[in-house]
Amino acid sequence: MNSTNQQQSTGTKRSLGTAMESRPRKREKYTRMACTSCKTRKVRCSGNQPCNRCEELQGECVYNDLPHPDTQNNLPHSTRLDLDLSILRVNKICEQMQQKLARFADSQPGRPCLQRQLPIDNGILRPKPQTPTNFRYTLSLTHFTLTGGRVLSHSSNSPPKRPCHAGDELASADVLISLLQAAHPVLELGHTKVTQLITIFKDEVYPIFPCVRIQLGHHIVDILYSLLNRIQHEATWNLEVIDVELTKTMVAIAMLVKNDTQSTLAADLEDHLLWSVDSCYDQDLPQIEDIIMATLLALYYDLKQRPVKAWRLSGVAAKLCLELGLHRESFFSDTQLCPDRIADCRRLFACVYDINRKCSFYSGLPWTLHDREIDLSTLRVEPPDSYLSAMVAIDRSVSESWAIINKPTPHSEKTCEHAEFLNFQLQKVVSSLPMSGFTPPHPSVNPPPWLDLQLKQFCQLRVQHIRLLNYIGSFKSLTDLLSDPHDARKLLTSAAESIEIQQGIMMSAAAQEGEVNSGPSVSPSPLILPSAIKILLSSVSFMLLAVSHYTAEYAPLCSDSFYTAIEILIAAQDTVKDPDLDISGTLEELQRIADSIHFPSPPPKRSTPSLPLPLTLGDDEQQGSAGLDAFQSLQTPDTSIFSVLDDANLISTDMLYMDNIFG
Repeated sequence: MNSTNQQQSTGTKRSLGTAMESRPRKREKYTRMACTSCKTRKVRCSGNQPCNRCEELQGECVYNDLPHPDTQNNLPHSTRLDLDLSILRVNKICEQMQQKLARFADSQPGRPCLQRQLPIDNGILRPKPQTPTNFRYTLSLTHFTLTGGRVLSHSSNSPPKRPCHAGDELASADVLISLLQAAHPVLELGHTKVTQLITIFKDEVYPIFPCVRIQLGHHIVDILYSLLNRIQHEATWNLEVIDVELTKTMVAIAMLVKNDTQSTLAADLEDHLLWSVDSCYDQDLPQIEDIIMATLLALYYDLKQRPVKAWRLSGVAAKLCLELGLHRESFFSDTQLCPDRIADCRRLFACVYDINRKCSFYSGLPWTLHDREIDLSTLRVEPPDSYLSAMVAIDRSVSESWAIINKPTPHSEKTCEHAEFLNFQLQKVVSSLPMSGFTPPHPSVNPPPWLDLQLKQFCQLRVQHIRLLNYIGSFKSLTDLLSDPHDARKLLTSAAESIEIQQGIMMSAAAQEGEVNSGPSVSPSPLILPSAIKILLSSVSFMLLAVSHYTAEYAPLCSDSFYTAIEILIAAQDTVKDPDLDISGTLEELQRIADSIHFPSPPPKRSTPSLPLPLTLGDDEQQGSAGLDAFQSLQTPDTSIFSVLDDANLISTDMLYMDNIFG
């Protein structure tokens, strides 16, 4: 037994010994060619020059012993050594390149600067303290007193220096490359098409929203295409990247106005822009061009029928106006801007005000610019009989009407008198509207006649909508209004008049389409159609609510207006594709309600909406009116009501909060 165990252990030892004999000795683990430090420390040496160990310790690596000649392994070993050295050098070079690229990326942003390098004039756009709570305002008064009424100037009167691109050939070439890269989406369209699109913007968009200098478009287009032919770098002096961004946005808006969505510039403008809200917020101080870009993008997304995105960008433009102080008259009185530039800034702020209210109404979200924070004089634009001036006046009336409807305090007799007073104010707005047509914002602008007609009709539609809101606001609730058949009949009449005006807008669009190409599609300007459709839906909803309470009495009287509204919605559903409105789903819901109310059968289907009364397309004063004139029933209230309105702030009333009463 012991002998057996001894033999097994001996066999085990032999097997271990045999295994150990195949392994090298401990000293043979070290590389045959080792540096002096590795030999001294008795550690493994990589054999590189320098070796890994010395490189980690940042010590000097010295090879004292030459390798023993080995004819069999000499070539493979030297090849491996060269390969290790090459890999080490490549790694070091890569690390150095990464460090240099990181430093270059930090010092040179990937996008060119969007700040204007050449100011248009000597005016310095700086926000100015307006209240005594700002210490700089108090210090400025102190300086004013100590200097005997002389305002101390803290800015140099010397003209801005022009950056010398011509003196630096490389800098000018970089600027030229940046401009061409930014302008590539416009350049690939061709000079002829871009010129046509800029003309469309000038004639069909600028009369409604004159938020950009009209001289900019064609001038920038000519300079852009001249860059392709000029060798001199002086061409970059008259052009900035922000001008290219404005041009791209105007071209995309003009494409959407003409329903041209095939171009990638119109389909996804934001993907082609260098300007962004983040880049604007990263600046120390915004510039006027940032406000223009945010305003144009709000129009772009409004045409794309993305109301919430348009509302956000209109809020960005409004906040930038507040930051620069465009809502205060002192901004225009204290700056050194030239008169034309001041007029442009006033029109820009009025556009932001109007677009902010437009996007607020369409999206059902509160607006950013509140009347109580704005100097009324800043909203007076030239010419005074322009469409923008009329829209600003109507916007202010809407805000006061919303204040009544959303008033959190209990209803009282003063509320009815306040609503009557608002109708009186609305009549003053109506009397100030031009009878012959709106004056273009600039003499060079020539809007088509059909657009001027549609704008007049849209003003009538908005006025009628305000009258409807004021009438609803004079009652404690809709239930209280509908409790009396006489009051319900007035609501039906007002809603029917609104539908007739909308019908006139569609008729003018049909006349326009027949003049152009006699095509089957009928659509008003896309800049006013979505808002008009939402007003139409609100009028129809009020009409159905009244008819549901008095079906037998009022259903036959309202059937024509109801089916007229249905025809308008059917004609508009191919154009207005906003998922929030969901015209196709709304049509189904309206039809179900009509079946429940037992409306009479609809009249024979017509190709285009027609009016019960003829629509005049001539040059008389009643041009474009549909049915009863929306302005005739606005009566002047008795003067005795003004005494009870002393405690009401009618100048700066504003919407404190906003509920979407239309669902």
